[in-house]
Amino acid sequence: MKQFAIKSEAAALSGDSSVLELIGETEGGFYVRIVHRHEDWDDVREDFMSQELFDTCLRTGYIAALSA
Repeated sequence: MKQFAIKSEAAALSGDSSVLELIGETEGGFYVRIVHRHEDWDDVREDFMSQELFDTCLRTGYIAALSA
């Protein structure tokens, strides 16, 4: 499963981190799990992200691949 760090000003200020995980792929995009890690708990959501939005996030640096 590929993981990507999510760039966030709020997370940087609070010391929390956020990760996007690819959990499935279709012709039109990806099923993703987004995990926002807080000091005492994790906020986990699953959603669909279009290929175009994913590519835009990579290109602009909003997400960056994490090494395995």
